[in-house]
Amino acid sequence: MPKTISKEVRLYPVVLHREGDIWGYFSPEFGGGGAATEADALRLAQEMVESALAELSEEGQDLPEPTGLEHLETDGGKLVFIPAMISNAAERIFLTLPKSLIARIDAVTSNRSAFFAELARERLESH
Repeated sequence: MPKTISKEVRLYPVVLHREGDIWGYFSPEFGGGGAATEADALRLAQEMVESALAELSEEGQDLPEPTGLEHLETDGGKLVFIPAMISNAAERIFLTLPKSLIARIDAVTSNRSAFFAELARERLESH
């Protein structure tokens, strides 16, 4: 039976607030940080949400539901929503490798995709 592909867009709330020369951003689900400009704060908040969701997904953990409006306190800040595509779809890529390297890989695994995914995760975690 083919795998059912699911896709949905979730809107995660983020509160932007200015404190002196710093623009802060805070997400109830993912934490926050600061930036020099409002645009930078918004960009960093987007990156924070995307990377946190990717990490949770890679670890097989449940992704948090966005906090409902009734539970948000902006304390005078600006409320924005960060869109995030949630999908279990895989993407096919093509690699060109020497045959000798492919043979060595096939000697240690029966699943090339899983092999490369594990290597990529290990490499990314070390950075």
